[in-house]
Amino acid sequence: MNTFDVVVVGGGPGGERAAIQAARAGKRVALVERENVVGGMRVNWGTIPSKTLRESAVFVHGLRHNRLDGIKVEIADTITIPELKYREQRVVQRELELILSSLTRYAIEIVRGEGRFVDPHTVAVHGADGRMRLRLRGDVIVIAVGSSPNRPADVRFDDETVFDSTTVLRLPRMPQSMIVLGAGVIGVEYASIFSALGVAVTLVDTRADLLPFVDREIASLLRRELQRLGTVFVPNDQYAAVERIDGAPPAVRVTTRSGNVLEADALLYCVGRDGNTRGIGLEAIGITPDPRGLIKVNEHFQTAHPHIYAVGDVVGYPALASTSMEQGRQAIRHAFGIPGPRLRTERLPFAIYAIPEVSYIGETEEALRQQGLPYVVGRGHYEMNPRGQIVGASGGLVKLLFARETMRLAGVHIIGHTASELIHTGQAFLDSGADATHIAETLYNYPTFSDMYRHAALVALRAAADDAPPPAA
Repeated sequence: MNTFDVVVVGGGPGGERAAIQAARAGKRVALVERENVVGGMRVNWGTIPSKTLRESAVFVHGLRHNRLDGIKVEIADTITIPELKYREQRVVQRELELILSSLTRYAIEIVRGEGRFVDPHTVAVHGADGRMRLRLRGDVIVIAVGSSPNRPADVRFDDETVFDSTTVLRLPRMPQSMIVLGAGVIGVEYASIFSALGVAVTLVDTRADLLPFVDREIASLLRRELQRLGTVFVPNDQYAAVERIDGAPPAVRVTTRSGNVLEADALLYCVGRDGNTRGIGLEAIGITPDPRGLIKVNEHFQTAHPHIYAVGDVVGYPALASTSMEQGRQAIRHAFGIPGPRLRTERLPFAIYAIPEVSYIGETEEALRQQGLPYVVGRGHYEMNPRGQIVGASGGLVKLLFARETMRLAGVHIIGHTASELIHTGQAFLDSGADATHIAETLYNYPTFSDMYRHAALVALRAAADDAPPPAA
């Protein structure tokens, strides 16, 4: 038995930051990780690899379609998987080095193996052969085991023709065509990436409207841009059967419930994710996950046992790397009475790393209408922005929503180049309670995309001055 102040089960972003927060407070910490590497989905199979692949796709698409006058660039018609993987592997390796450096600096003991609860204070670590290697006792335990893509029993994931959002990064070859089942955030991101790489993508959405939680104007623009990339939409439908078509190479056939028959070189299934709580011994301590494998916690991220915390994807929404990290820090602060800021989960910036990017914070037009709150809209267009013209970015939009009575900012919605970066300016304005005049009179570097905030605010102020009627419900 090895005794620690804190035992963290899972080395993803939530677990990593919980471990570091505890170690910085002088606590003895053990971090249990079942994989050969730390970093979790964020670094190894999800966020970092997929966003690196996205940048490669943007680069390739830009060379093929955004030719600058007087400059000629030649690029191969076919991009290979090894060529795409090279950059990703370098970025992932660098991130892993940084994480390991931090864990080593704070003397956090990394224990390889799968952690399983024996009792509320004891975690047994099992090796790949299933045999128990050692037991760890923790005064405080943090569950940060993350989540995995949902894999229905009637879909055969052979990692040759049928993939999920983790295994798709290990494609054996570049497909010429792909079916994406599921048009949530992950499905839309991958559909745009492969479309930009020249793959014929069919995106099957179980819903009639694309990303219904996104401002409808922004979602409409995203759909238009995806169609420009070549993505074909099949709305309000879902698979009935998935079949492998043998050949050299093999292919896949999807029959939908509406009777559509789709064939492609590859299929990406990305409908939902489940918490990685199976097999970690929760039944031994009286914690029962919900049907999706998620653990219920209170506002301090405590489970049914006050000294056992759960953070990250395993507790569900919002399941972002950024929020998982902060949840890990907050869990440790609460456990040991360490002062620190409290995460404001009611208003968070969200980003969809599609091509183009979408990012938003605050209220949508639809939400303001449902609440019966009069509002004013200001828009700044990429094609009217000098920086947009310089880099060849068009079709983007910075959309600001203001409460009509006070002209205070209520929501920010952006689609276009670097939207995930631009949103933080809007976040700062929202958090400070800025109004349209403040935003319009703020000085911005020129030429910049940020200057669209000024233009959008000026448009809103003119609309308010003209006493334009509120949009119809």
